[in-house]
Amino acid sequence: MLTWGDVRRWDPAAIGKVADALNDGCTRIIAANDDVEGMARFPGWTGEAATAALTRGESLTSTVEQLVAEASAVRRGAHEVQIALDRITAFVRETEELAHRNGLEIGSGGDIARLPSNGPAQPDRPRLIAELADRIEQILRRATDVDADFAAIMRRVLRGEITEQGVGTLAQAADAGAAQSGLSIIGPPENGTPSDNKAWWASLSDTAKVALLQGNPGLVGNLDGIPAADRDAANRVVLAREIARLQGDPKLGGLEAIRDRLEHAEPGKPQAFLLGLDTSGDGKAIVSAGNPDKAENVATYVPGTGSELGKIGGDLNRSDKMWAVATTAGSPSTAVITWLGYDAPNGLTDAASEKYADGGKAALAGFQDGLRATHDGPPSHNTVMGHSYGTTVVGHAARDGGIDADELVFVASPGVGARDVSELHLDGVDPGEIGEHVHSTVAEHDMINMANFEINGYDLVLGQDPTDADFGGQVFTSAPGTDGLGGYSQAAHSEYWEDNNPSLRNLGLIIAGRPAS
Repeated sequence: MLTWGDVRRWDPAAIGKVADALNDGCTRIIAANDDVEGMARFPGWTGEAATAALTRGESLTSTVEQLVAEASAVRRGAHEVQIALDRITAFVRETEELAHRNGLEIGSGGDIARLPSNGPAQPDRPRLIAELADRIEQILRRATDVDADFAAIMRRVLRGEITEQGVGTLAQAADAGAAQSGLSIIGPPENGTPSDNKAWWASLSDTAKVALLQGNPGLVGNLDGIPAADRDAANRVVLAREIARLQGDPKLGGLEAIRDRLEHAEPGKPQAFLLGLDTSGDGKAIVSAGNPDKAENVATYVPGTGSELGKIGGDLNRSDKMWAVATTAGSPSTAVITWLGYDAPNGLTDAASEKYADGGKAALAGFQDGLRATHDGPPSHNTVMGHSYGTTVVGHAARDGGIDADELVFVASPGVGARDVSELHLDGVDPGEIGEHVHSTVAEHDMINMANFEINGYDLVLGQDPTDADFGGQVFTSAPGTDGLGGYSQAAHSEYWEDNNPSLRNLGLIIAGRPAS
């Protein structure tokens, strides 16, 4: 069993010398192809001796072809091992440097200990130790896989299982041998956390990453803990394939809206990143206006009832507007993510059920963990907001396990599954201060006000209205909205992102980490 100490001592240059020597040998043998073939050609010579010589020559030719196939197989394996070891050993150094910078050291067995005379423990030490443990686990996992793969190649050569495939030239024999070699690419850890996934991805060589992005983009594109740029690259491949496949499908309009936003950003809009795509059912997609791995302020917007892939264009426009107002509010760098990563209720009848929120809460929480795992530099200021039933999803995620974010925003909520803010949890926010980080609004004429039916002060269906004074959060201003029959309208439910609505400005302030009004 490989240990941290074993991998620490690995030398990519040594296996590189083996690969170079094999490459030189194969090149020289292939260059002698005509001479080798000449061993089986004797023009004008007939009789038993000629037949014996021809048989012997063909046998020698076959032996040389077999040898060059085997050498080529080992050559390819050694070359790929060198590439893999370059990344693994670099990641080992990065991990040990991270530990030392924070007063920790990693033992030969992979144990993490505090360096002597390092002063008082740092408050974020448990999170750092968890990150180091994830890195160590994935490095050893990848190293074990590389070691096992190369050993398997060598065993096949020794058993004569690498063959020249009956080809005609030494160059073809070499190609045949190489085709029977190569390292496998270990997949992400089963049921891994975003931090596990990040460490796995970081342990792969650039060659392995490219192979996965091209060969299995669906695996990489929807995996929390993979950097935004890599998820985007993978999902663009899937997007092009699905647009071609789904001609005439109701989801096509949404896919084309995503494509247009990715490829044709208008002046004043940031680059977009496709962080998730699934065309099954009503479809799911995650699109970010701005790079969340680089932004100082990151917001995730969860749409509500009736949301589906085919209609995502309007939600993308809302995210662009929030990016713009956050920038105007002073955010130095911003990313606003449209997170349609759950199966939203199709209509009002379905929206009376909590099952859609319960079905999406774990995915939303995992996505937030992934944003933290892949962010570069100091932690960003993260906001998670929902509109309509999307607030119920956000509320259930914050209630049942918590969300790694700094602010929650509920816009036009039918209820968030909690009686008051004390039942909601944000990682890193003191429970006694949670009310200062929960923000809500509802328009006077929004029909959602009709959805709140109270008995003994508690809403029956989806939970307390978060704009109620006794909920304990911050309430910010929205325009009254379009009036309607009985004082309520469906139009008012969707007007929070209108340019002249103070709610839009307030959303920008909250995203930028500033007080709303």
